Amino acid sequence: MVRTQEEPERYVDRADAGRLLATALMPVVEADGLLILALPRGGVPVAAVVAEALSARLDVVMVRKVGVPSFPELAMGALASIGGAVETVRNPRVLEQVRDADAVFAAVAKREFAELQRREALYREGMEPLVVAGKTVVIVDDGVATGATMLAAVAALRKAGVKRIVAAAPVFLSSASVTVGSAVDELVSPWAAPNLPAVGSAYRAFEQVSDEEVRRLLRDARGRSLGTMTDYSELPDSYRAYLAGLDDSTAAALIPVFKQSIAGGEHGVLVTTNLGPDTQAEVSPEVPFGEIRETVR
Repeated sequence: MVRTQEEPERYVDRADAGRLLATALMPVVEADGLLILALPRGGVPVAAVVAEALSARLDVVMVRKVGVPSFPELAMGALASIGGAVETVRNPRVLEQVRDADAVFAAVAKREFAELQRREALYREGMEPLVVAGKTVVIVDDGVATGATMLAAVAALRKAGVKRIVAAAPVFLSSASVTVGSAVDELVSPWAAPNLPAVGSAYRAFEQVSDEEVRRLLRDARGRSLGTMTDYSELPDSYRAYLAGLDDSTAAALIPVFKQSIAGGEHGVLVTTNLGPDTQAEVSPEVPFGEIRETVR
């Protein structure tokens, strides 16, 4: 089913779009066990707002557009990666206009695959492998032009065994809502805009999203899953960076010790690990405040 509306006012920014998209999603999905998957980079600020509003887990599905060399925003296709499996989607309507299409596609795809791997290592550092089998997932982007990148994500998710896929974006251009809608279980968008020239035209402010912004939003979302937002966001950067390298259960166990260190304001944290589930931590006068020292049992 495709759920869209016609011609709202332009969004103030991605956060504003995320709030409206979350409202549109509420009648469609149940929060229990829901997984929000953002398409980096632009989809992450939108998805972060959606995930918080729906009390859902936030993660990313790594997708790279394979653009026409002379016009990179026009997608010949896309690559998507989940759990190490890479899916390729081609856009025949664009490829038929490209000279030596197979060779051009292969060359651009090779470059984009390298960037996909770089971003996956950067954005998901310290996070457990993404498992989607049997889950309901909502794929979120800041807007959909041709649908190629979202279709690549859908193909990868289907192969990984998801239960239900909802495609969601603040705006779909041209016939993208029909193209994507036919491949998913449900499509939700506050705005179907067949006449807009570009996704950015739906926004008053549409700045580039940096790698660091993506990492920050994912860290904050992870903090909400580990405890309260206050628990996590008030930790110094050094403590949050350390937690980013741990699995969720170990990180959750260490947060109270880090909070104790902050409350005391004098000493850092000594972490004793056996490289397994027996990791322990304590505030130690031997460690300067704001620092972490590891020792192996």
